Formats: sequence, structure tokens, C-alpha cells
Amino acid sequence: MVALGATSAHFAQGNFQYDISALAGDATKPISIALTIEFLDQEILDLQDAIPQVTKNLIAAQLGRQPNDPTLDLVAYMSTPIGQEAEKTAKSAVDEAIKVITSSKRVEVRVEIDSNRINGSSAIYNMIIGYIEQRLSPEKTIFSYFPADRSLPVGEIVIQIGSQDFKAQLDSHFSTATTKYGRLKQTVVNRAVLSRFNDIDLAPEFNSIFDAFLPGKEFVGLQQKPTGLVTVLVRDKLSEKVFDIDSLSSGEKGLVLSFLLFKTSLVPGSISLVDELELHLNPAVCRKILPYLAERVAKSMDCQFIVSTHSAEITRDAYDRDDAELFHLRNGSDISPILRQDVHEVVEAISLLGVSAEQALTAKALIFVEGDSDVDILQAAFPDALFGIELRPLKGRQEIEASIMALQAAEKKGLLKERQSFLFDNDRKETSLKSTELVKIEQLERYCLENYLVNEEILYDLLRTHASNPPESRGALSKRIRELAIGQLDSVITAEILAEYRGLRVGLTAKEIKGKNIEEIANLQLQKLKEVESVLNSRTANSEWAHEFKCRHAEKKLEREPIWENDWKRLCSGKVLMEDIQREYTLNMDLTKFKCLVASGLARLQKDDITTLKGIVDRLLPA
Repeated sequence: MVALGATSAHFAQGNFQYDISALAGDATKPISIALTIEFLDQEILDLQDAIPQVTKNLIAAQLGRQPNDPTLDLVAYMSTPIGQEAEKTAKSAVDEAIKVITSSKRVEVRVEIDSNRINGSSAIYNMIIGYIEQRLSPEKTIFSYFPADRSLPVGEIVIQIGSQDFKAQLDSHFSTATTKYGRLKQTVVNRAVLSRFNDIDLAPEFNSIFDAFLPGKEFVGLQQKPTGLVTVLVRDKLSEKVFDIDSLSSGEKGLVLSFLLFKTSLVPGSISLVDELELHLNPAVCRKILPYLAERVAKSMDCQFIVSTHSAEITRDAYDRDDAELFHLRNGSDISPILRQDVHEVVEAISLLGVSAEQALTAKALIFVEGDSDVDILQAAFPDALFGIELRPLKGRQEIEASIMALQAAEKKGLLKERQSFLFDNDRKETSLKSTELVKIEQLERYCLENYLVNEEILYDLLRTHASNPPESRGALSKRIRELAIGQLDSVITAEILAEYRGLRVGLTAKEIKGKNIEEIANLQLQKLKEVESVLNSRTANSEWAHEFKCRHAEKKLEREPIWENDWKRLCSGKVLMEDIQREYTLNMDLTKFKCLVASGLARLQKDDITTLKGIVDRLLPA
């Protein structure tokens, strides 16, 4: 509640001590927070020793006393008949509560918060849990919070030891959690002093962390400077240089301190809330975090960690590990578990598209596009709309449609949780696939994405700057672009006629020969050769075949040319047209960069072509 701004660790007399609006979406409605706590066997045995203290705490609470009030003040009250009767009643209630805990080994505590008051479900259970925490020395804790706000001090700080530091240690665990990061040197000094009494050696803990995350460094110890202030020394093994721990980066210091506190402040059964442990760290270090946390801390110390993260590396490791559970916080009211057996099919389908499991499961939105340069063009044209959206290039119409069908099959089984979107070329071939609720499909109305970049005004301005052989005038450019585009019609018709002969396959497929012996395969191949020979003979028997080929081409061109004359911007290949423009005018820059300049220029001027494309892209974006 302190971290959320709902209350303060330092109350002012007479002031309202919490703000429900910091917790609730609707401040007029009450909030219910519940926590189920399971006790270790040793903790249950220790509860028998808790009865006198919990009884005394319960009586003090009934009298309206604060936890920090001196307990000696209760001596007079407990000596009276009323006090003795209250003690008897309180002890009976505590005995009953401990009996319930001993039987079930767990208890649920709940707090109800509204705009006027805070009510707990059971004062006794709260005090029993509090006793488990209070019996520990100040540097130890069962519950701890590690916020993302790591304000690490640089330079020397004042060191306090003993009773002066008692409350600061307690508060740093939870109520003022951010102060634990400012206590790096304080923590090291305290542990060093305590080592004189309880045989604690910090060097192995430090060096274990260094070996895992910062190899080549080791803990040297403490040193008092001539100024009288204390410094924590670290040695670089390669150069033998000794330096102050302040010389580490903020991410490295935060990581070292966090793991040092995990190892030195937690006890068996502890629960820690950790926010963005990967902060200010590169991916190579992030990949080591969860394995070390799970194996060297949680497992060896029997602790639990609840970690929030934006790291793909940590998410991936959590997804793959049997000793970690992965959840997706979808919104303020929905946190969904991600189970490997549930998402195997969808992850397998998406992985074929070049997307990792963590991206498939946690990305805000995935849009798959066709073409290597499409991602660059779209991001150049619509940087604001596509901020935070994962764009992935694909290759091949057949692969795209197969992937769409696989994802839609997973959606029917209820395995697909996040929206997946596909934007692909028209290619003069309409798709038969349709969008579903979670698999959105948009096929371009024009041949390809580059067709939306064919704007003579923008192209002329850019070619005058970035071409070695720029067009003479706007009119000349407009005429030449039109000629180049319509000129593609010849190759389009030729490809259609030649496609009739591409189906003449001579070889046998693996499916056709499966389960057959050598003689059967030989006979089948001979039959295939004769079929192809028959077709070829029928096609080439006519001596006028070449003339007929040209006539067929001319007929198709005569039929389609008027259509292309009026609709060449939609029908031609924009990719080929851009390559022709590059050659015609000798661009002195990379073609993809040139396309991006065209796209951003069209978007800046809000031209109709790019506005049309924006409407298509918008239909793929989450609401």
C-alpha cells in the first residue's frame, strides 16, 4: 500500500491514513484482499511458544494500544481481576486459533477496505502471523518487497550499527522497500560486523553472485578511507585492479544487492515480491537471472518469489522450467496462467513464423507481413500507430495461409489467447480464408505494399534529391512511371501461358512411391514418362505452335490492356516498378531506405494512397 501511494509509513496525527482511490478503480466500491498462508512444520511447533506473546498483543489491541507502545505499561492492568479475566479469554481464543492452524496447516487472512475504514478478518490470525515474523532478528524477514525504483547512492554514506539501525532494517523489508537499495554499503557493513559474532562470511555470497553474473570480479572486503568513511572493495581478477563497488553500473549494483539480500535476509518459507529484476541489464545477463534465482536461492533456501518482468529472456525461462509458473497479466482484472500443455499447438504454429514462445504469449499484438522491406515501410509510415506492435516479415503465400489455418484450428480448441494478425499481398489472387475473432486477416487491395507508394508528386521531389539521373519534369516522370507499370502486362501474360507447362512433372514424389517395391516404382515411373511424352507430342505436333503462342499472347493483351490503362496502380507489381525506377533514374541510396522516405513523406502530407493503407492496417490493430 505504501508503494502504491495508498498510505504512508510515517503517519501524521489526526490525518486520514490511507487513500482508497490509489487502490480502487472505483473508489465508491470496497476492496477485498485475501491471502492464504501455509505454515511449515517447524513454524507450527514454534506457535506453542507464541501463545503468551500473542495473548498479550491481543489484549493490547483490544485496549486500543499501538504496537510500538511500551509493553511494561500493561503490567498494572494485567494484575487486576479484569485484566486477568481478559487474559484468560484471550488465551482461550489464541489456543483455539492455533489448534485450527495445527490441523489445517494454513490460514486465510483477509482485509476489507472502503472509503471510511479498514477491517481485518481476524485479529488473532494477523497476530500469529506477525509473531512468526517478529521472532526473527531485524536483518531477517519472511515477507519482503523489492521495487523497481532502485535509487542507488553514489559515494560515501553515514554508517549506523545496532539499535540506531534497528527500525531502518525492519522498514526496508516492506513498508519503505525502496530504502533497501540505498543501504547497500550499510548492509555489507552490518553483515561484516555480525560476522564477528555469528560466523557469517560475506565473501562466498558475493563471489557466488559475481561468478554467475559478473565473471572476473571478486569481493575484497571493507576499507576505511583517510576521511574515516567506509568503502566496499571489489577486485577485477584480470587486471588486479581494486575499485569501489560504486563503480559498477546501476543495473549491476541493483542485481548484486538484490541477490545479496535474498541470500542474507530471507528465511525458509519466505515470500518475496520482486519488480523488474532485469532493470538496466543487458539480455546476456538477463538470461542468467531465473536459473540462478531458482537453483541457488529459491531451491536452496526453500523460498518463493513472485516476479513481475518485461524481459523476454526471463519469460522464456519461466515458460520452460518445471519449478516456475508463468502468468500473463492481461488487464486489471484478468491474470491468466500460461500452461505448456495448453499452448503447445499455438506456440508450435507461431514458431513456424519465426516468433519465439515468449513473444507469442506476451506481445501486445503480432502482425505478420509479407516481404522483407514491408516492416520498414509500415514503421516509417505509421510510427505512432504501430508503437509497441510486433511486426514480423514472412515469405511465401502458401506458408502464410497454412499458418493462418493452424492458428485458427488452435483458436477453435480454445488454446489461442492473444490476437494474431496477417497482412499480405494481393498478388492478383484473392484468398479464400476469412478472419476469426483472434486471427485477423487483411489482404491488400493492390498487388503489393509498394503499390501504395506510387505517388508522382512525392517520387519527383525525392528523385530530384537522391537520384544521379533525375527526371526532367513532373510530367515526364508521371508518363514514364505509367509506361513502366503498363509494360509489366507482357510479362504477366507470358507467365500465365507458361504456367500451363510447369505442371508437367516427370519425377515421382515420396508419397507416390511409399510402400512400393522396386518393380512397382519402375513401372510407375515409366507410366509417368509416357503420359508426359503424350502431352508434349500433342503440343508440338503442330508446326505453327510458336505462332499460336504469340497469337494467344496478343489476344490476352488486347483484352486486358484497357483494364490496365485505367487501373495500373492496382494491377502492376509495385516492387518491380520501384526496381525499374531505381534503374531508370540511378538512385544513389538503398532502395528500402528510399521506400521508407516515400512512405513517411506520404504520411506527413496525408496523401490518399497512404491513408487507404492506414485504414487497412488499423483494422488489424487491437481496439
